[in-house]
Amino acid sequence: MMRASIRIATNNNKETYARALMPETRDEISRGSVNITRENDSLIINIEAEDAVALRAALNSHLRWTKLAIDTNEVIGAIP
Repeated sequence: MMRASIRIATNNNKETYARALMPETRDEISRGSVNITRENDSLIINIEAEDAVALRAALNSHLRWTKLAIDTNEVIGAIP
């Protein structure tokens, strides 16, 4: 099993970003799993996958969704 962990400093917006990203963790990923946790002022995305291809795909998807949440929050001020 391969693993990756991403820590994102959120400047007190960890709950907002976690709410935005949680629906994506509920979908089953073939050959892997994703877990999002909150710690201090950080959001932590933990990914486990059976192989490098599945790990890369999950990393790419979750990084893009995270960037989208951050950009959306910056433009509109808050994610509902």
